[in-house]
Amino acid sequence: MTSPIMNALDALVKSKGGQIAEWFEAAYAQGNTPFYSSVDLRHSGHKLVPVDTNLFPAGFNNLSPSACIRAVEQIKCYIAAQSVPIKSVLILPENHTRNTGYIDNLAALYGLIEQAGLEVRIGRMDAEEDITEVQTSDERILKQYALQKDGTQVRTFDGFTPDMVLVNNDLTAGSPNILRGVTQHIMPPVGQGWYRRKKTIHFEAYDETARQFGSDFDIEPWLISSVFHKCGLINFRERKGIDCVALGVEKVIRQVKEKYAQHGIKEEPYAFVKADSGTYGMGIMIVRSGEDVVEMNKKSRNKMNAIKEGVLTTEVIIQEGIPSIDAVDGAPAEPMIYMVNGQAVGGAFRTNGEKDNVSNLNSRGMRFVGMCDEGEDGKARVTGCNFAVYGLVGRLATLAATREEYGDDYQI
Repeated sequence: MTSPIMNALDALVKSKGGQIAEWFEAAYAQGNTPFYSSVDLRHSGHKLVPVDTNLFPAGFNNLSPSACIRAVEQIKCYIAAQSVPIKSVLILPENHTRNTGYIDNLAALYGLIEQAGLEVRIGRMDAEEDITEVQTSDERILKQYALQKDGTQVRTFDGFTPDMVLVNNDLTAGSPNILRGVTQHIMPPVGQGWYRRKKTIHFEAYDETARQFGSDFDIEPWLISSVFHKCGLINFRERKGIDCVALGVEKVIRQVKEKYAQHGIKEEPYAFVKADSGTYGMGIMIVRSGEDVVEMNKKSRNKMNAIKEGVLTTEVIIQEGIPSIDAVDGAPAEPMIYMVNGQAVGGAFRTNGEKDNVSNLNSRGMRFVGMCDEGEDGKARVTGCNFAVYGLVGRLATLAATREEYGDDYQI
């Protein structure tokens, strides 16, 4: 969908694509390029903004055949750039692998790595048997192998010892004992798991990255970033720290109103309150004023109190809400961009007919529709999308993830 921000970024990509590529190359020379990532975007017409950056992404089953080809090429580039030879990979998945959509993702990820010329196995940290079989939506069988630790090496029960461990588990519950002290190449690093990682620290790094990019390419940073504020020491069930959240909401709303006035935007601003760690759309609420927080009922407070695996919400990010003008079949939608080796390879739209255009779409009723690359495999795909522009903002968010700094406050 065209819009002022899409038109501006499209013109930038077309006129300065080579300079942008050099800019990213220089930036990544200062840090480690992630093996993979995905970025959830929101597009309001005035803004195109990352709202979540996932370092343990699922959803590779939504990629088109052309996107898969691009992904395989970037896997080869990533492997070639490593300082040690990598010929075999162990995928370490989420424990809840009875979820068919997630199993489809595992099968797709397995296939991409295998097509890149690598030997692949899927492990299982919570295995009760040597081999666990799970089934994809098209009734293919995936085998998951129980893991063992041999000194500083992790291997499967039957002796498969990988050169690289690819973590596809977001580690909300903590650093797994089986990976402690392991000398094999682990990607993403265990310390980037959600037990340690914070959204606020990510968006601090993203704001700085957006400012640098905006300064170098004459783009106002607010057009590709969102206002946010952090509150800590929260206990929603006991109403502790609620006043901090309410004041933070008022601060964010006030700042957004000022930017709306500056840009002639007539909409009423709103904000998301999110758990500062974690994914899966848990621990999220929409507010339009601090009063909305103060007046939260018991049911809402209980929903905010804990996220995946029962981890308590003790810190939150209050983030500018971005109303979506993207839609699929009349339902609000948001782009999801997939990166391999720091390069955008493909994407999909998350859409939800049970929600409106200001809501969190990562909730009950959501479905996924492929992006671009029309008609290659008979699946429905949204065409006319500007993948180059989506990819640019996705790459900025992925770069920012390599610049997150935690220090001594968040020990592994």
